[in-house]
Amino acid sequence: MNDIKDSVIVAIELGSSRIAGIAGKMKDGTMQIVAYAEDRTTDCIKRGIVYNIEKTTQGIRNVVTKLETLLNKNINCAYIGLGGQSVRSINTIVKRNMLTPTYINQSHIDSITDESHEISLEDCELIAYFTQDFVVDTNAAVTDPVGIMGTNIEGKFLNVVANRRLKQNINTTFENLGIDIADYGLTSFALANNILTDTEKRSGCAMIDFGAGTTTIVVIKSNIVRQIVTIPLGTNNIIQDLCSEQIQQSEAEELLAKYANAIIEDADYDSENTEIYHTLDGLDIEVPMIRHIIYARFNEIIQNVKIQLEKTDYADQLIGGLVVTGGGANIKNIDKSCTRVLGIDKVRIAKTVIAPMIKNSTLTNLQMDCPQNTTILSLLLSGTENCVSDGYSGPDIFHDKEREKQIQAKNEAAAEQQKEEDELLESLEATKSKLREIIVKMQHCKKSIEEDTSVKRNWVTAKNLIAEAEDVPGDDFSEHVSILSAKDKYKQAVREAEELVAQCDAVKLQLEETERDAEKQNSTLKKISNFFNDLLNNE
Repeated sequence: MNDIKDSVIVAIELGSSRIAGIAGKMKDGTMQIVAYAEDRTTDCIKRGIVYNIEKTTQGIRNVVTKLETLLNKNINCAYIGLGGQSVRSINTIVKRNMLTPTYINQSHIDSITDESHEISLEDCELIAYFTQDFVVDTNAAVTDPVGIMGTNIEGKFLNVVANRRLKQNINTTFENLGIDIADYGLTSFALANNILTDTEKRSGCAMIDFGAGTTTIVVIKSNIVRQIVTIPLGTNNIIQDLCSEQIQQSEAEELLAKYANAIIEDADYDSENTEIYHTLDGLDIEVPMIRHIIYARFNEIIQNVKIQLEKTDYADQLIGGLVVTGGGANIKNIDKSCTRVLGIDKVRIAKTVIAPMIKNSTLTNLQMDCPQNTTILSLLLSGTENCVSDGYSGPDIFHDKEREKQIQAKNEAAAEQQKEEDELLESLEATKSKLREIIVKMQHCKKSIEEDTSVKRNWVTAKNLIAEAEDVPGDDFSEHVSILSAKDKYKQAVREAEELVAQCDAVKLQLEETERDAEKQNSTLKKISNFFNDLLNNE
């Protein structure tokens, strides 16, 4: 590992309104910001999830290119934050009976912790966890039970999960660029860890991050994260509301910055002296109406925050108060609105991070005292590894060609893998068609035998269909299913194939039984007929 004081750390924030990149160097306990760049995003990242991989890849490329130009170095990897609508926390309790009084040791704790991670949620994965406390027998809850004797131990955990696509899509975009991900960090935790004071984290507080696509709530008490909630509403919803009044998006963003107010009194509206806003399209809109549109949506967001806070076990234990950050924290009177709606008197707006001294280079255009930039700064401060190549001092055509070769090789490997999967899927679909066909034939044959059990031709047909059905899945069926089932996008096709195999086996057994009964029945009748024929001949 590189010594952090000699490392250039790079962090990239994938937000709903922008993709931002930052580079900094730690020296003598001070983080020196040496480069910053951003690229506006519109519809490629929604509520924290990458929806348009191609556009996101281009946005990251633009940011990385700007950073590399400023650094005069090549970026090899970057730290990435995970956040957005799909991120949520789940309370988990694991109980363990030791059978006999036992001194609790670290292996017991590790085993219980590992068990708490076994979350059976479809399409979700664990991205972080926070140990709450342990209870041994009837003793009081403790954070470290090692050395305590007891028979029963109960561990409480807060597991943070997210949709699997969250990481998958981010991985794809960086693979397209040939850039490694140094590490993933839980954005909300990194942010809370860097904007909250030690006193706030110890005494209990809630952090509210008013973002563009989402609003995130983090509750911390006794220096432990107790709850993380993501509300799928943000300042972009306010902008969309304004756009619904036939206002262009660029204008809507300016109106939000100019007229947003978290508190509006009835006296603010003067019908006799109403200010009019003239849009670029020539429309006249009353400014009070603009204010009320903004206020209505923001009030909805803050009411949702209230509901989520009331659901926690710590709503009445927030001695440290409320800390507000994010782009929405710039809204006028947001602190007063939080006090009025949430009933929390102590409200602080965090415009920057609380960290070791940070020096900003005059070459960057980063605003250090802007709540919107607290996230990117927090991601930077969480990094430890060097993210740039040593010795790179400008454009290098040979290095660029090597990178292009690496990217091309990765793309070719991905294309080859996709081709193989397409072939397997084609084979699976062909097998499904054969299964459907043989199932119908066996059902018709069974019906024919039941209508007339004496027709031997139907018996022969049944035997042939049964033999054919046994060969339909093929020797490679299980292998193909195993490969395809590893990918979410093929699970439905695999499930249909397995259901058809099961149906085919069931129909085959029914046909076997029907054919066997027909033979037995006709064999008995034949014996009786011969018996009477013999009697008649003897007479």
